[in-house]
Amino acid sequence: MPRKLLLLLAILVMATVASMTWPQADRQTQAPSGLVLLLPDAADRQHAITQAWLEAAHEEGLPIRTLTDDEFIRQHASGQPIAGVILPDTVHPNASDLLVNTLYQYVEGGGQLMVNFDAALFQLHHMHYAAEESRLSALVGVRYALYSDLQDDTLHNGPVFVSREGERHLRIQPGKLDFADEAPDSWGELTTYAYEHLVYDHFRTAPWRATRTSGFMRTRDAPSEPPSDTHVPLGSGSGGLRTWIKSAQGDVIVASHAHGQGQVLFANLPLGYLKTRTDSYLLHRMLSYFGAQMVHLPRLAATPNATGGMVLNLHVDSSSAQPPLNDLEQSGWFDNGPYSIHVTAGPHAHHEGDRLGLNIPQNPWMQAFLKRQHDQGHEVGNHGGWTHNVFGNEADEHNRSRFEPYLVRNHDSISEAIGQAPVVYSAPMGNQPTWATQWLQDRGFKAFYTTADTGLGATRSFIQGQPSPHPGLWNFPISNFKRIATVDELEQFGLKEDEIRDFIVDLFAHVSEEHLVRLFYFHPATTPQYFKTMTAIKEQGTAAATKTGLSLVPHGRFVGLHEPPRPSQLASA
Repeated sequence: MPRKLLLLLAILVMATVASMTWPQADRQTQAPSGLVLLLPDAADRQHAITQAWLEAAHEEGLPIRTLTDDEFIRQHASGQPIAGVILPDTVHPNASDLLVNTLYQYVEGGGQLMVNFDAALFQLHHMHYAAEESRLSALVGVRYALYSDLQDDTLHNGPVFVSREGERHLRIQPGKLDFADEAPDSWGELTTYAYEHLVYDHFRTAPWRATRTSGFMRTRDAPSEPPSDTHVPLGSGSGGLRTWIKSAQGDVIVASHAHGQGQVLFANLPLGYLKTRTDSYLLHRMLSYFGAQMVHLPRLAATPNATGGMVLNLHVDSSSAQPPLNDLEQSGWFDNGPYSIHVTAGPHAHHEGDRLGLNIPQNPWMQAFLKRQHDQGHEVGNHGGWTHNVFGNEADEHNRSRFEPYLVRNHDSISEAIGQAPVVYSAPMGNQPTWATQWLQDRGFKAFYTTADTGLGATRSFIQGQPSPHPGLWNFPISNFKRIATVDELEQFGLKEDEIRDFIVDLFAHVSEEHLVRLFYFHPATTPQYFKTMTAIKEQGTAAATKTGLSLVPHGRFVGLHEPPRPSQLASA
């Protein structure tokens, strides 16, 4: 009996130990399930800003799900691993002290956190600042949201500048930054097409470790600019802080900060809001850096076989383009490709009656040219609009009945010329009323070029702050070179052709290295003036035909291969 009793006790002890340790081991070894977008409650999953964050992560190929604050607190308390947490702007301004403390514990224990703009600034149930500065200041490594000191000057608005180091780490696209010189310590202004300056709302910042002294912080009666030495040292970092982007006044805009065993990426910008207003480049770059470089998550490439691709988009909008097209074809330029050729088909170009259009229905040479290029594998699409400048200058939300026939005539003319209905579109002068987008959706178009969201690949649009009601259509933004979109504008901005030629070479290299697809457009009518640029495009196209990791793609064909689910179809916790 004693032996049997001892054996029974031993079995019970082993079973008890196993029941205590095995579940714990499972929790500790359970693989994290991608990024978590933290939301106040489940109802916020339908918020437009939430959709913008999910859409951007999805387009960057990153796994993401939503958790409410309560779900996150419970999962952290139970020891369930979470790869990376995002505290988004706009949708999450309120937070409890319990959530804030849990975020500190999460990072101190080795977690990766991304904090954005106004997240967690206010009390849980009131739109009042919860403290004299953000409760997350120590986490992000810089003091911000200093309302008690700065009052009406808590926020500032202006351009932002990226360091050379930030350009490399964040993998900023060639052409997006305007550096004053080639110095390794210079900072380049973030640019986009057609705007002299991109300006962003951001919080004024100060070193979080600094001791307050007389005159350290502004009040309403203080000078309009704080002393320069009140700002966090930039570039090399302050302690565990590394600043990638700053304001003209030295405010920290984007920085990473080591805290405990973890790291925090701070974005002092309303990134989600900006995406809903057609300026989402920085949101995509921050998400990509956070997910791939900080959290080390695998990414689903947006291109077949992860092969980088360039869409070279020709806009053919007047009869002056016909002789250069003939010269390009005779020189063998169209032997490369495929290219994307968008055509305005009417008899007039600048105004009704000028007879400067291509007049496709009565132009046998252009009909044959388009048919040859289509049969050779190039993509032929619509550029508006029948009469380029008339549609571009005058079409608006209130005159659909006048201008819809322009789209129909253009579409029918191109369809007849190539024997197939086009599925890609570009708007004359970038002018695309919402009814024109609906027209494209109704006729089965796949994509259209856009001057919004410059620097991205194919993306889903937001209209007036809400997800586009046209889920079947992809936007294909242009790749800007500083403040211009193509070679036509070099002289206007005092730029040299060598600069845009080098930009094109760098852009080809970038899409190859980063496994992206980007679009560059130009007008054939101007090609005789820019021999170096056209030669560079031809050489890069020739190289793409033989180079692993790079190809030329028409954008309608690319988006036909890339049809992932929208965020509303993604699983949430």
